[in-house]
Amino acid sequence: MKLENIISRLSEEQVKADNELVTQIQIKLRGLGLYPGGKFVDGDFGPRTRNAIKSFCDAVGIPFPQYDRNFAQNLLTRKQLPSVLGMVTSNRTQTFQNLLDIAKATRPSEGEVAFLHRGIQNSKYIAEIVEYAERLTTKHEPQALPSTDTSYPKRGFIPNIDSQGLNFLHSDIKEACICIGNFANGEIKTRWLGKNALEERQFWSASKIIPILNTVCDANTKAPGVDIANCYINESRNKFTDIALDIISYRGKITSSNAGAACLKLFQTPTALETWVKNITGNQQLSFRGGYGENAFIRQPKLFDRISGKQILTSPGAPLDGQNLLSAYDLTRLISMLGWHWHLPGDSRLPGAQWQSLKSIVQAMGNDRARYIDVAIETLGLENVITSPVIISKLGNGFSESRTSHEITYVAFVEFIDERNSSANQPGKFKTLAMTLRAAVQPPRTLVEVDARMAADVTEIIRRVIVNEII
Repeated sequence: MKLENIISRLSEEQVKADNELVTQIQIKLRGLGLYPGGKFVDGDFGPRTRNAIKSFCDAVGIPFPQYDRNFAQNLLTRKQLPSVLGMVTSNRTQTFQNLLDIAKATRPSEGEVAFLHRGIQNSKYIAEIVEYAERLTTKHEPQALPSTDTSYPKRGFIPNIDSQGLNFLHSDIKEACICIGNFANGEIKTRWLGKNALEERQFWSASKIIPILNTVCDANTKAPGVDIANCYINESRNKFTDIALDIISYRGKITSSNAGAACLKLFQTPTALETWVKNITGNQQLSFRGGYGENAFIRQPKLFDRISGKQILTSPGAPLDGQNLLSAYDLTRLISMLGWHWHLPGDSRLPGAQWQSLKSIVQAMGNDRARYIDVAIETLGLENVITSPVIISKLGNGFSESRTSHEITYVAFVEFIDERNSSANQPGKFKTLAMTLRAAVQPPRTLVEVDARMAADVTEIIRRVIVNEII
């Protein structure tokens, strides 16, 4: 049965026995911020589902437990409960504790944690990934800009970063950089905020976006008409886009994430790739000459265009040798250049990159396993009032022996339209931002705690963007 078909009152036992109905109820409650997503949407009517139903009934002022047409219609038609956003606003400590409880109750595979490894298959937005690239080409109506907003910087120049703007982040978030975007005269204006934003750190697998983007830029510089989606490495079965998806999603169709990223780094000498990043971000202190703990799955890669049959790139044969030490700013700068490509002047864009190639990278990055933005939207109860979302990201995590700490890194680009107060005369509010965060805790604290902390602080960032506490 579906909620739409409820005419007469059902007993709680009847509801419990109907897996399809319970699943629909859980999805509706998730959208209102009353029920966690991911693996908890399972059709099993347990205490968590019952408590969420009671919270809903209390919020809208209907009897509980009374599973009748009135209950069904309220659950079907209610788009948002402002009280949910209010609770998150008033009590950040409780938000973190709720997320930690969810994380502890979720048991992913060994070595995995709830939000970092939730997976795209458990995301509401999986069906929308094919729309991301087109959405990123849309120019939105200009909005009132803060006086601190400035034009996006040219390649090689570091913008002014407000070092106090992220003081609200928890102390477990060691470094962070956020860039908020707004439209003005068809151009993106930006505001940069940081917490130790230029400190060089290991950002684990989050930095794998760099060799992916570099390969696209290099290929399109040499052959502007080539679409990277038509390219392969050494053998036709090794499609570049499949390798990029393996790197982002860890699915392992062609290669492991580490071996794939190491392979793409071999299209440049370590020094040349490091210089390429420095010339884009302007940060001359970074180091990007290392690998990812595995040998490249192809040690002498060559990139071919399937359409013309021509070789586009070849490896110079220099081995990886060094460290990968970047700043949160560097990664935020690079992912924002991908997301805002259509709205940046030529001297601010990824050099040489063509959109026909970049849109494949957008689609690959939509498949990141980390779903912190999903969790933020769920926690804030905004799932039903956010439209046209784009969520692209890359996770990273590991245990640092030198720092004796569990660490999670997360780089993401997000945009959506907030329809909470929209009407025929008042369009929804366009929001867009890029972010990078690194969280760390030392034993006996656990990776589960870092995961919940990252989820809680990403939630707080999205909340502040929604309510214009970060403009």
